[in-house]
Amino acid sequence: MLNQHINLKFIPMRTIVLCSLLSAILFNNCASKKVTNNDDVLKEENHPVRELYLSSIEALNEGNLDLFLTNFAPEIKMYGTDGNYFGQNALRERFQNVLQQFPDMRMEIPKLTLEMLSKDVVLVNFKWKVFPMNQGPAYSGIGSGIYTYRNNKWSEILEIETVTHIAKELQVRK
Repeated sequence: MLNQHINLKFIPMRTIVLCSLLSAILFNNCASKKVTNNDDVLKEENHPVRELYLSSIEALNEGNLDLFLTNFAPEIKMYGTDGNYFGQNALRERFQNVLQQFPDMRMEIPKLTLEMLSKDVVLVNFKWKVFPMNQGPAYSGIGSGIYTYRNNKWSEILEIETVTHIAKELQVRK
């Protein structure tokens, strides 16, 4: 077989520049493609992931574990700061333990931002507050996660959370 390769010195410079420019334009258009039909435009404030995220928190606040779990695919994979959980049964066990320890717990999300990375993948950044006794002293923190959703359910989550403040009343004294 003949070894064939392109010798760039025989291609005019303007052809190389034109091809590079065309590639850049096509890549940019694909990367930032926007829906032109106004009915279909999804913005951060009306994106279904926002509703799914906040309804998950609300179900947990109500202590309704069954409702909470309906937001997750049966084969959910969750990788978190406190461990990895595979399947709804693992999530049920994790959050059942939390609700047993803190039956009056309430969580607030004072700030939630979304960045759509693709049709099914969203980067979520949030600030949170957890009130173990429903009100009063709280833990505060920040978190980020990459959430994959399919068929209006979470299917895979990679999330990291950090505690940024603990109320004096909740601090363990030595």
